[in-house]
Amino acid sequence: MKASMDSNVPESERVEEAAARWFARQHSEGWTDADQAQFDAWLDASTAHRVQYLRIVTTWEQSARMQALSAGVSPGTVPPRDSWGDQRFPGGSTAQAEIAGGEIASEPTRHHRRHWHFAAAALVAVALGLSMWAIDLRFAADRYTTALGGVENVSLGDGSKITLNTDTSIRVSFSDHERTIKLDKGEAFFEVAKDKTRPFIVYAGNKRVMAVGTRFSVRRDRDDIQVVVAEGRVNLAASPEQVLATPGANDGRGPMPATFLDAGAVARTSNDDVLVRPDAGAEVVKLLSWRKGYIYFDNVPLADAVAEFNRYNTRKMVIEDPEIGTLRVGGNFRSTNIDAFLELMQSGFPVAVDDSGDRIVLKNR
Repeated sequence: MKASMDSNVPESERVEEAAARWFARQHSEGWTDADQAQFDAWLDASTAHRVQYLRIVTTWEQSARMQALSAGVSPGTVPPRDSWGDQRFPGGSTAQAEIAGGEIASEPTRHHRRHWHFAAAALVAVALGLSMWAIDLRFAADRYTTALGGVENVSLGDGSKITLNTDTSIRVSFSDHERTIKLDKGEAFFEVAKDKTRPFIVYAGNKRVMAVGTRFSVRRDRDDIQVVVAEGRVNLAASPEQVLATPGANDGRGPMPATFLDAGAVARTSNDDVLVRPDAGAEVVKLLSWRKGYIYFDNVPLADAVAEFNRYNTRKMVIEDPEIGTLRVGGNFRSTNIDAFLELMQSGFPVAVDDSGDRIVLKNR
């Protein structure tokens, strides 16, 4: 397969176009073992190749589902590999045989050729700019958000409940096969109604947390997350996109091994590493105290306490002297009550507060 070598075209666009053309070739006649070997070599040559190919596959599956729904096909149905010529799915395969006059036609009709060229052109168009939009279609459903300092409760149609912490945004999408939550930012607590036929999956960055019926929270910090399990059991793993994008994923090693977390466990990730406290005990209660409007500190550095308060308030605290950032503090505070925290800091620690500007500056006294 020849790829565009135009030096004026960005490398990312060339990779996207190549991924689309590989996909189109796979779904046409004449795919050989030699083609498969070349395709495997292309995938192995670059992480970007694997990521872009996954985007194309996801794009096709989502658009195919929409075509199926508009054609009267059952929800959740994806046209099979050899059904491109089915009249219900525009853009059908030239390999689909037709029955004409009681005989099976050996050659595709001109109508099917037009559909094939249209489908190939559509895939290339996706590769040139629409793939990122289409891959997110599975999350293009109900969106729920909270403002800074807000805590909101959401009831879902299946009986599940979600509590959103400060400055949080999620998207909810239910199908016949799974219940999907995209945690775009922030933190949420999930009370999952049991449904063994539809797992409840929370995607956060390049991680996913899957459950059937349980109570747990997920907090996102870029691509890293913290999971707290209050009841039941959840499965923490890499997202499918991350698995495909990581060398070695196809031979079963994957980027991050799946980890099962039982009630009372707290897990934190750092890139592909996972730290688990299987029996965190009282820490679970403290980490979930935000649902009642509180934040709890247990002998943590002042810098960490300040960062936590800043999550909930528009008035931000800044530590001017790094030395006071290492002071250890503890206590239970209303998440939006900065004044009480500052008063206690000034009375019990060598800390001076300057609240005269647009920020609250903490200084060494």
